[in-house]
Amino acid sequence: MSTTTDNLTLNPTKTQSVTVADVSKRAGLSTATVSRVLNNSPLVRDKTRERVLKAMQELGYTANHSARALARRRTDTLGVIFPGIDAGFFSEVLIGANQLAAEHDLHLAVAFARNRPEEAQMVSEYLYGGRVDALILMHLRLDDRFIREAANGPTPLVLIDRPVEDARAVTVRMNNTSGAEQAMSHLLEQGFKRIAVIQGPEGTFDAEERWLGCRNAAAKFGVELDPGLIWRGTFHDRSGRELVSAWLDAGKSLPDAIFALNDPMAIGVLQALNERGLSVPKDVALVGFDDIESARYLGLSTVRSPMRELGRSACQAVIELLGGKGKVPDERILDTELVVRQSTRALV
Repeated sequence: MSTTTDNLTLNPTKTQSVTVADVSKRAGLSTATVSRVLNNSPLVRDKTRERVLKAMQELGYTANHSARALARRRTDTLGVIFPGIDAGFFSEVLIGANQLAAEHDLHLAVAFARNRPEEAQMVSEYLYGGRVDALILMHLRLDDRFIREAANGPTPLVLIDRPVEDARAVTVRMNNTSGAEQAMSHLLEQGFKRIAVIQGPEGTFDAEERWLGCRNAAAKFGVELDPGLIWRGTFHDRSGRELVSAWLDAGKSLPDAIFALNDPMAIGVLQALNERGLSVPKDVALVGFDDIESARYLGLSTVRSPMRELGRSACQAVIELLGGKGKVPDERILDTELVVRQSTRALV
């Protein structure tokens, strides 16, 4: 992806052009830092500014001021960057954002990072490139320091399910902790004692919040979760399938119930059980999280996430930020709801 923060040309009469990445390479700095220099950000140290300007001088490039002026106008376009796209969670959030954007005659410029190393560069290009009026981010691997710096840039920033302390950004998230606590409490109320939990990726905000909800419910019921039944997943169906397959291949008995902290992993569990002639809930009870469309068809008990509302609420926050309608709340927390279906039942 090319950077459009500033087009730098050796000679206005020639077609040769470079991106901010060329300057950043010569200066040995990130594209975000170079972009901040070009946009006269007060966050840049004098030595850093001199380093960038020196690199530009050595290359013989000058900023295209008409492009910069154009970048400062409203584009009526909102940037959205997700890790990837699937038929579940991310697509539902995106649908919600697009619905509200359309209602306000706004367009979405959508990109998928796919966990690539240049994730930070992609975000910087949107933040400083003038191609969007605001940027919505979800579940990227960017560190908190980068987010705090980005939030001080010229483009308003909204984070979905990723609060960052001291960042000047609006966060829209669901109550992951409450939802997981409801699901775990449901299993404990049914009399299940040996409960396996398939966690999400370590360090992921929603995975950690859901795991906290599990522990809260266990503490409320005076139950100690078996450490051997706490399995680390990836939020993908393959990890649910592989974890349960490996468990059964080792000759271990199934727990009473399995709580997968998202629906794709729960569906992977179902696949592993079906391959061995085992069934839910006869052989083991199963709960997921998010209530994606396939979970409804499979009769999976789960926690309903406000997926489309997350997208709509993030888009609404952007509209309020751009409209300057007074103080915009720093954080918006949406409720979740336990949905009980055939995959859980009381012990008999």
